[in-house]
Amino acid sequence: MLSFISHEAPHDVVFVHGAGGNSLLWKRTLQCLSGGSRALAIDLPGHPSGAISCKTVDDYSEAVHEFIQESGLAGAAVCGHSMGGATVLTLTLRHPDDVGGLILVSTGAKLGVDPAIIEGLRGQPMQTIEEVITPRSFNSIDLALGREARAALSVSNLPVFLNDYLACQGFDARAGLRKITAQTLVVCGDQDRMTPPKWSEYLKANMPNSELHFVKGSGHMLPLEKPDALGQVVQSFLAGLTR
Repeated sequence: MLSFISHEAPHDVVFVHGAGGNSLLWKRTLQCLSGGSRALAIDLPGHPSGAISCKTVDDYSEAVHEFIQESGLAGAAVCGHSMGGATVLTLTLRHPDDVGGLILVSTGAKLGVDPAIIEGLRGQPMQTIEEVITPRSFNSIDLALGREARAALSVSNLPVFLNDYLACQGFDARAGLRKITAQTLVVCGDQDRMTPPKWSEYLKANMPNSELHFVKGSGHMLPLEKPDALGQVVQSFLAGLTR
C-alpha cells in the first residue's frame, strides 16, 4: 500500500501531490481541516524514493484507485495538485462510481510542458529544479518557504522528476470533461505561471457540476504558498459533500 499522512476532515478525501512531489505538499492544508472523517495525503509510487513503476498519468490513476479500494474509501473525494490533478481527473473518468467529489488544484485538462524543462531534467535535474521549476512555481518565496518546498519534493529520487514531467506531457482529458458528474471544486492561484488561470477557467466552463475559486497572490504551489486559504475553501467544499 502507498504511504500517507493523515488528518481529520468533514468528508473522506484522498490528496495527491504533483510531479516530483510527495505527501508533505499537503501538510499545512490538512491542518486546516476538521470533522469526523479521514483525509489521507499519499505518496505516489516512487515518491519520495523507490522504484519508478508508473510511467503515465493513467498508471498513477490506477495506483491511487487501488489505494482507495484497499483503504475502504470508495466514495471518498479526491483532490490533486498539478499532475495529481490530472491523476484524480483520470481516476474520476475511469471509476466514476468510486468518487464522491473532485478537487482540482493548480491543474488543467491538458498539461503542456516547456521543452526546456524536459531537456533540463534530462541533463541537469537538480539545477533545473532549483533554477527553473522552483522560481516559476511561486509568486513569492522566502528562505523558510524554500525549505518547506524542498521537503515537499522527491529530491532523493531525481529520475522521478523527468518521468513525471513526461507523464504530464502525455496527458489530455479534454474530450471527457463533460462526462464528469461529480461535484467539482477547481482552485488556482491568480499568479500561477505553470498552470495559468485560463486552464482552470477552461475546466469550469466544460465541467457541468463545477465551481471555480481563485486565491489571490499565489503561484502554482498553492498548497505551500497559501495553505490556509486553500484549506478554508477545501473544508467548505468537503462539508458541503457531507450534507
